[in-house]
Amino acid sequence: MTSLGVVFTKDWIVDFVLDVAGYTPERSLTSGCAIEPSCGDGAFLRRMVNRLCESASRTGGLSIAVLESCIRAYDLDPSSVEKSRRAVCDTLKEWGFTSEQSERLANVWVSEGDFLLSEVPEARWVVGNPPYIRAALIPRDQRELYVQRLTCCTMGSDLYVGFFEKGLRVLTDDGSLCFICADRWLQNRYGSRLRAFVSSGYSLDVHVRMHGVDAFEDVVAAYPAISLLRRGPGRAIRYVDCGNCFSQDDVLPVEAWLARGERELILANASAGVLPPLSGAASIPLASPGRLRVLNDLASRFPALEDAGVKLGIGVASGCDEVYVTEDTSLVESERLLPLFFMRDWRAGRRDANKCLVNPWSDDGTLVDLDDYPKLKDYLERNEERLKRRRVAKDHPTSWYRTLDKLNHSLIGKEMLLFPDMAATSDPVYSDGSRYPHHNCYWMTSAEWDIRALGGLLMSDLVEGYVDAFGVKMRGSTLRFQAQYLRKVHIPRADEVDDDTKRELAEAFVAGDRTRANIASRRAYRLEDVYA
Repeated sequence: MTSLGVVFTKDWIVDFVLDVAGYTPERSLTSGCAIEPSCGDGAFLRRMVNRLCESASRTGGLSIAVLESCIRAYDLDPSSVEKSRRAVCDTLKEWGFTSEQSERLANVWVSEGDFLLSEVPEARWVVGNPPYIRAALIPRDQRELYVQRLTCCTMGSDLYVGFFEKGLRVLTDDGSLCFICADRWLQNRYGSRLRAFVSSGYSLDVHVRMHGVDAFEDVVAAYPAISLLRRGPGRAIRYVDCGNCFSQDDVLPVEAWLARGERELILANASAGVLPPLSGAASIPLASPGRLRVLNDLASRFPALEDAGVKLGIGVASGCDEVYVTEDTSLVESERLLPLFFMRDWRAGRRDANKCLVNPWSDDGTLVDLDDYPKLKDYLERNEERLKRRRVAKDHPTSWYRTLDKLNHSLIGKEMLLFPDMAATSDPVYSDGSRYPHHNCYWMTSAEWDIRALGGLLMSDLVEGYVDAFGVKMRGSTLRFQAQYLRKVHIPRADEVDDDTKRELAEAFVAGDRTRANIASRRAYRLEDVYA
């Protein structure tokens, strides 16, 4: 079941999370409260109750009076609350509690309510699988409440961000929070507030990335990770990168590595190493120890993309493509039509597509006078009501016919590389500048680099490694080639690369030969001697 963001976690994953959190029967689990903030069908609760009862039985404390304050669980869904209470009752009966006693504890422990908005007790442990609900699917009035109550939440942040913040705020001084949850917050824009919040008084101690692991009862595109956070100054992150075949059999050696404190671990289905602590709102790279060593070495020896003579940005967003994008060349004056490059047309082989932008911008960056263009004026006024409903028109009522973005006229006629927003591999496309890029792709230009040689460098595995490490992944491990991630790429300056290597890069790019591009890129980065 995946409605309402509910995703049921497999038992061995639950046990792994509880182990990482330190919620183990060998400890005195009656010494504090454990919170499950989104209990669902009780996957975590069942295991937590078992561990709690085992721990209490060792000290003779298996009584209602002792146990009542040890667990608190919340869920918005009444049916989930009922399922969780039944799961708790069934588990308690296995430990010898009567039906009446079991129901009493279940009713105390499990509450119907919104964890993010409820008054909750201090907790020594906060554990679970927060609901993964995208911002756009949260009702606006609900989002506004979260933004008012929680400093890390924005109108564009996914729901789990609030669970991290609220969970951390209720921790005792010796408490720990451990979630299996999407880890986009470590790398994307909306996670910057949460990263800064964590850096201000907490530490991300363990991060087990499980993007391809079969962790849930249903097939989902959540790309989860197990994250352990505690109060206190930032400490080094114990990072585990799990392969797609990571299974229950791999948990024990990973837990042993976490306990031993060694620098690295290499398994058939996982690798692990140590990362620097979170630092303010900055995003962090997540990759295997070997890849991170290479990327850090490149970053220490070469400038970031924009410092190496490369400009980048995103194509034009109209705010209403239904009005501004057309293939009808007679619709408005010809000089008011700007040919557009659509990445999806290119990928589909429709390279002769004749989509144009109805262009209200003059070359100097101001809006044209509609009286100078009767056909343009007539067309836009016929769509005036629709265009005025846009936010940009409400913010600029006298400029109601503007597109959402201004045009960058310096791009027109300039050679550039174009990247799709999402792709499985780094695969830049050459453009001669005759078509202006649409908002669905990112552009790069350079006055220093031959654009084709730059294309060969950027299609290499080395550059793709930057995007993979710093960027979030989408369904099917698809990479995001957004400007915020491309800016993390470090490359040599053009004058630091010999002419033969640049020529080889250019030829590899034109041929679409990734193997050849990889070889030439290693020469450009001078890696042959360092990583032979």
